[in-house]
Amino acid sequence: IERQASLVLRGSYVRKNIVVGLDLGSTKLSVAVGEANPDHSLTVLALSHLDSSGMRRGNVIDIESSVRAIDELLDGVERIAGTHISAARVGFSGTSVSTTTNRATIAVTNPNHEINSDDISRAIQAARMIPVSPDRSVVHIIPRQYILDGYEGVIDPLGMMGSRLEVEVIIVTAMTSALQNIVKTVSRTGTKVKEIVLGSILSAEAVLLPAEKEMGVALIDVGGGTSDIAIFEQGSLVFASVLPIGGDYITRDLAVGLRTTIDEARRIKENFGYAHVDLTPDGKAVEISSIYGKESRQVSEKAIASIIQPRVEELLELLNSELRRSGFSGVLPAGIVLTGGSSLLKGIIPVGEEYLKMPMRIGFPENISYGINQQYGPEYAAVL
Repeated sequence: IERQASLVLRGSYVRKNIVVGLDLGSTKLSVAVGEANPDHSLTVLALSHLDSSGMRRGNVIDIESSVRAIDELLDGVERIAGTHISAARVGFSGTSVSTTTNRATIAVTNPNHEINSDDISRAIQAARMIPVSPDRSVVHIIPRQYILDGYEGVIDPLGMMGSRLEVEVIIVTAMTSALQNIVKTVSRTGTKVKEIVLGSILSAEAVLLPAEKEMGVALIDVGGGTSDIAIFEQGSLVFASVLPIGGDYITRDLAVGLRTTIDEARRIKENFGYAHVDLTPDGKAVEISSIYGKESRQVSEKAIASIIQPRVEELLELLNSELRRSGFSGVLPAGIVLTGGSSLLKGIIPVGEEYLKMPMRIGFPENISYGINQQYGPEYAAVL
């Protein structure tokens, strides 16, 4: 009510074709407001973020704190965009995310055997019928391919002829309680949740090329508290999971090793950190504030990298294990696209390529057509 009243007092107007994305990260909450143009480009009206204190590893741990932060965030972007936000699509992560594959077959009932939208819907609904434990909910059902009278690899069977339609789907599930807490938290701000979407799927839309999805690629979104993995092949998602480790793992070790605050450790990591000691310049030192903020001292960049390197190697080993579990380790022609804030750590690409034995690049959200001359970093991939 306060947000709506403030907008009325400022004489704001109602914009058309507004789209809003809200990304609930473990270390930051991000929101982007855009206006869809007739030429299919997007004018980004506002993009902002706040530190998150009510989330941990993708889960809500303090509703009141999260509600206050989201409300403050939305209030800020409403002032910038000059429009009231009543609903948003929400990106989420969490270690409870899992995927499974299923198939289902239906008979085409049309007398002329032409596949219509009802046939496709019936096939997908039939494929959805898998045993799901009471504490889990289906988040996404993503068709991987259709099989028409035994012919595989059909992308869109609408309008085609056949008597038997089969669909292979990827089913993404998550803990029901985690999803309910997200909806409850956002709803408490007076904002309707239009849709909940897995963060790695969102990031993939922003940073992956169609050719990469077709050839086979792994998107790894390294956030603060989690690392989201999404593997695509033949243009479709084939595997997704979330690891309970992210950039904060490095930040906290830096804070302990350098005897400084979390905020100072994050600043050091982002501005002076390297993924490997061998990549750091010789003789360069950094001034670091003490944990009490009253004194500072000089620490070499190599000493900083010596703390970061083991944590990076542990993260890469966990990612490699997950890729092996998916069955795609070392067999992805398009390699790995690394996105998220931690992808900007200096030297992470050569270290990652050496460790994972696959080509790697940083994924910037370049698939968004902006109505303004603007570039955003990989830390905003999901929300954009």
